[in-house]
Amino acid sequence: MLPFCNTIGTVAQENPFSITLAFPHLDIPEFQRALELARQSSGFRQTGDGARTRYHARFLAGDAGRLLDVFNVVSGSSDTEILVDGQEVPYARELWIPLVRVFAVS
Repeated sequence: MLPFCNTIGTVAQENPFSITLAFPHLDIPEFQRALELARQSSGFRQTGDGARTRYHARFLAGDAGRLLDVFNVVSGSSDTEILVDGQEVPYARELWIPLVRVFAVS
């Protein structure tokens, strides 16, 4: 429960809220477009090489649409991680991504 509390504290301090998607290379047709969008995020990095390559794309609140476009492609992988303000939080897929969908529509 502590990571969730830390996230609330961070938001309350008016730091930029972010969600980071960390995902592996996927051999699907949509992946190259998703990777192109991820590279446009406010913080993008690539780690590892070959089969161990991982991509990390940090999205701020104003990038909700782009985040969802990338997530819709990489969410099929069980190796995709969702970090809220750089932290693992409970129910990231079940709670945080749907909240981003609401924010993107607003």
